[in-house]
Amino acid sequence: MDTEVESRLGVSLPVIVDFQGMLVRGVTQDIGLDSLSFVADCAPPIGTQVSVFFYLSRNVAYIRLTGRVSGVAEELDAPSTKFRLDIRLSTLGETERRVLESAIHELDRYLRSLDIPQGAARAAARDELVTANPRSILSLFVTDNPYNLPYRSSVSRDRAPGLTLPETGHPSSLAEQHQTDPLPTSMVLTPSSAGFSMELVWQACGLFAQVLRDLVIRFLPGPLARLFVTPISFAFIGHPRTLDDVPRKFPFARFLPRHMVERWFRYQWPFVASYITGLTTADGTPTTGAMLISPLTTEQMLRNPGLARQRVLETVRLAEKMGATIAGLGAFTSIVTKDGRDLDGKVRLGLTTGNPHSAAIAVQNVLHAAALTNLSLPHATAAVVGGAGSVGSACAKMLARLVANLLIVDIKKDVLQNLVTQLAEQSAFVQGTAELDRVRDADIVIVATNNPHILLTACHLKPGAIVIDAAQPKNVSEEIPRQRSDVVVIESAVVQTPDIHVNFDLDLAPGEALGCLSETMILTAIGWTGHYSLGKADPSQAAHIISAGRALGFRLARFRNSCGYVTDDHLLRVSQVRAT
Repeated sequence: MDTEVESRLGVSLPVIVDFQGMLVRGVTQDIGLDSLSFVADCAPPIGTQVSVFFYLSRNVAYIRLTGRVSGVAEELDAPSTKFRLDIRLSTLGETERRVLESAIHELDRYLRSLDIPQGAARAAARDELVTANPRSILSLFVTDNPYNLPYRSSVSRDRAPGLTLPETGHPSSLAEQHQTDPLPTSMVLTPSSAGFSMELVWQACGLFAQVLRDLVIRFLPGPLARLFVTPISFAFIGHPRTLDDVPRKFPFARFLPRHMVERWFRYQWPFVASYITGLTTADGTPTTGAMLISPLTTEQMLRNPGLARQRVLETVRLAEKMGATIAGLGAFTSIVTKDGRDLDGKVRLGLTTGNPHSAAIAVQNVLHAAALTNLSLPHATAAVVGGAGSVGSACAKMLARLVANLLIVDIKKDVLQNLVTQLAEQSAFVQGTAELDRVRDADIVIVATNNPHILLTACHLKPGAIVIDAAQPKNVSEEIPRQRSDVVVIESAVVQTPDIHVNFDLDLAPGEALGCLSETMILTAIGWTGHYSLGKADPSQAAHIISAGRALGFRLARFRNSCGYVTDDHLLRVSQVRAT
């Protein structure tokens, strides 16, 4: 290999950039073994530590290097504001150096092949590099998010001679990394399996006293009401998805006929489910929040939206009496109030729907899963089901900057067409459709509708697909992980929350929270006042909230689906399926 090629190569390759949650697309100017430069329309501070992922066509699932931003210069001759960013890479280990050296060499061979006259010889040379060569670089991903992803071979070593795994000092798989973890509470049978006892009777009496108190304080002046409850600074408004959720708060409900529970919750007033502890504000002051329940199931909300809106309003006013200055609207409480707009002007505290954070987490999950399965986003096709809705439209707007093709699936034809028109200038080729079967063409599928039923089944997916279920209630069949080992399903909108405890069974592991709840906690911690996200989510809000959350230590939770946590072996299998 030429020394010149080894040190630096001028080449234009697509780059996906994630700085402080802002997602943009750029292009490389040159790549070397110790540095690289690219042009993008964002400018992080010099010294920012970054991870750089090289997406390779075969054999290596991905290669991840670290480095720092060493230079930022505005491109004065560009038609819009763009910056040249120089990245100084950290010292490479022997294996990383050999892999990157080989990839750069193959890039050089590809560039030389372009000089071959058009015809069979040129086509054969390009086909050899793109389809047969194991280490052709397809694209890069540069992020300041501190991912910890060792790279590994995606095929047997005899097909990648000389390639060995680096000694990273980290577990080689998610399964190894967490094999000693206790089983999350969501994977353990709840106390509902216990029989009837006097303890249950006394517990029921205590719960009855609590909900009676929650009724009374709604009619008391705020200062007096806070003498009977723990004062809070924020609230999260939830609701039971189905009647099966009622025993999470009221264990005795499992002994009651379903029609009785249904009638009870139709007339039940809002109540406190739990207190949220462990959050601190920006100045380090501990603060407490509460999860409040607006007691109608999803089906009851759909049957009587007027009553549902009234219950949500009553729940928000309970939060006000308890001292909250901001409240998050979870799941269908946001949908039934038209993303909170129906409450505007009727309450004194700030409101947020959680939709920007939910959208941001869904797309971050895409970035993370793409890295783990060697999916080059600039060459990928993505589909957003429910793409004209609040969360879905924000996901579509972010992905349109990153992927080659974007399919937006929605039954609201006018809104869908308007969105497609808005995205016409983005780099992706954008199409709108009402046909769910079209998602079979997609490498990435995000599902984010306000439909409470299962929409996506195993037959809708192509081999190697990444599926993100960002809907509450879920829209993706729980049978897919058991039926299709060649795809990966990820239940989105879950984050790790440092030392924060929700103290309520939400089918999550300790130290985890839903994205919509996390948005409320982040806004509380940074001292936000007034409304944040009413109406459709905006990508700028998504970038802001994900950046603020990272500064507070909020991180993506481990991938999970109906079969439990997604293992590294499963992700590797998906990568192999896509390669073959």
